[in-house]
Amino acid sequence: MASDVTWWAGLAVALAVVLGLQATRVFVSDLVFVVDQSRRLALLGLIAIVFASPLLAPLVGRLSGGRLLPVATLLLVAARAGLQFVDWPLARLILAAVAFAAANWMLIPLLRWRARAGLGLLAGSGFDLALRTARTTIDLPWNPGVGSHLATAGLLVFLLVAVALVVVDRGPVEPRGALGFLAFGPALGLFHLLTGNVGFAIVHTGWPLAAASALLGFALLVGLASLPLAGRHWFGWVLTALLGASGLWLAWDDGWRAVIGIAAATLAWTVLTGVVALGGRSLRMPARVWRTASALAIGNLLQVALLFRYYTATSDHSIVLALFGLVALIAALEWPRVWPAGTVALLPHIALLVAGPLAGALAWQLLTTREQEAVPLVRGTELVVVTYNIQSGYDRQHRWDLEATARAIERLQPDIVLLQEVSRGWLVTSSADQLTWLSRRLGMQAAWGPASDDGLWGNAVLTRSQPLELRTTRFRMTQNLERGAVAVRLATPTGSLWVASTHLDDPRPAVTIRLLQIEELLAFLQPMRPLVLGGDFNADPGSPELTRLGESGLVDAAAAVGATDPTSADDRRIDYLFVTGELRPLAGSVPPISASDHRPVVVRLALP
Repeated sequence: MASDVTWWAGLAVALAVVLGLQATRVFVSDLVFVVDQSRRLALLGLIAIVFASPLLAPLVGRLSGGRLLPVATLLLVAARAGLQFVDWPLARLILAAVAFAAANWMLIPLLRWRARAGLGLLAGSGFDLALRTARTTIDLPWNPGVGSHLATAGLLVFLLVAVALVVVDRGPVEPRGALGFLAFGPALGLFHLLTGNVGFAIVHTGWPLAAASALLGFALLVGLASLPLAGRHWFGWVLTALLGASGLWLAWDDGWRAVIGIAAATLAWTVLTGVVALGGRSLRMPARVWRTASALAIGNLLQVALLFRYYTATSDHSIVLALFGLVALIAALEWPRVWPAGTVALLPHIALLVAGPLAGALAWQLLTTREQEAVPLVRGTELVVVTYNIQSGYDRQHRWDLEATARAIERLQPDIVLLQEVSRGWLVTSSADQLTWLSRRLGMQAAWGPASDDGLWGNAVLTRSQPLELRTTRFRMTQNLERGAVAVRLATPTGSLWVASTHLDDPRPAVTIRLLQIEELLAFLQPMRPLVLGGDFNADPGSPELTRLGESGLVDAAAAVGATDPTSADDRRIDYLFVTGELRPLAGSVPPISASDHRPVVVRLALP
């Protein structure tokens, strides 16, 4: 059995990782909206500064008289506690930056003293997965309520206890070098994108939340069990690297190919991350603090550079392979001649830290989730349609609050909701699967229209009835993020009805691009009649784009009933509901709702 001090050091690492991941999501997501996502160089610079914060660890250690671990722990506890209650965006950014830096500073002494405590990196990843599973993919810092506050308090108390026990008696130092720290950033970047991304698993496997989370957790546990076996020989590295690369390739597919790919990629990630977390081959006197801090900072900056490219390209598969390649390369250099003494004995304890919370989270999901019952779309001959750009859950004050989004929709009592700017697991937009959460919260059926390469950002349709047919398209031309449309066919008392949601390119001068997208959109929608088309068209009334839509026979339903108020934060009317001639607008409005930087457009229609 592992010594007590190693166990507590591993627990401290696990909790630091959990809290660090939470701080990362808050900092990156809030920064994108507070600074404005169009200012990409400013975003890159600010993120790089925070992610390079491990470089300050030697200075903090010197100023604190060698008490880097307790000082970093107290900073992390204070900053993370503040995140749970403060909702002012700028304050949250500062608190998240401090929490991220402090979590990184904690890892340096803990892992320099106790090499085996590096397995806490995997335990923390599994525990993080469990917390988000229990909360339907929403992370604790964004969850109001007593339950989330108690969970946060529990994490912080356990962290304080674990660190106190390590500080009182850390035991003999287990030597390890600094090289493995270089892989931590890329490894956690891959965790954000795929191996810990529940939304990615839901979208690509087509499985419900509990099954998708179970897939990731099971693969992580199998990876833990495979760690000693894979590390016995260099051949184990070759097999693991091949398994991971092929898994990443398959993971971007759909159905059973994605299931196999996600499982293989997560298993390989677990093995390789475990090797670099343990310190691998570099079993010698601990590297100096400045060297360890430099390796951790460089790894973080590599993660920043690759993730920045990933999201500015609206997801690029090659970036995922590059992150995995960096981890695999460092693991190859660290591949152990022998494991640190007691590693195998510690593995069951680490597996328990993963399996226990995850099993509880899955049980909670299964017990609290009710199957959504499909009901008739409408019982009469009228229906209410809403189009709403939800800005990924961020309101006009840059606060992320998906509950406010749900309440805004609920107030309108719609039969159909056409959504834009929906994220299903992007780090830059909270990492939550927003469609799964909204669908459950509102009790509506969801249809998804991905626009990004990874399938996690795009448009959606929520409706009270089960769609009869689903079609999607992605536009070939774009100037900013990738764009597309989703259309579903629904049954009504008077026959079938098609509804579609879309989002055109947003730079004001991109008129030519939007006109090309409109031509693709009209070709896609041509056989769908009768039709309701809604979305964010990023074009003003009377513009060439709106003129072309009118020429195609589509009617501006909101304008037909006088609902022509501005819909965007800059007082432009750019969100529209169009209908074909078979449908008759009866009434409409643009409610003064601030749960997004757009206002919803509501129209009541008479069915043909």
